[in-house]
Amino acid sequence: MANYELDEIHRIRREISAKFDHDARKLGEYYRKLEKEYRKAGYKFADLPPEKPETPKPAGKEAAD
Repeated sequence: MANYELDEIHRIRREISAKFDHDARKLGEYYRKLEKEYRKAGYKFADLPPEKPETPKPAGKEAAD
């Protein structure tokens, strides 16, 4: 990627960050709100899978004392 493209990406990121006073929490809240609006409008999102349950330890494998 050329320097121009990277510079443009960085500029846009700084612009977005400045809109939310460089506060990641405010930015996250904005994106969550935006996601809800898009979902209501019918847009589809890939949902995260549920967290993996803990895998049981194999029987007969006791911890060494």
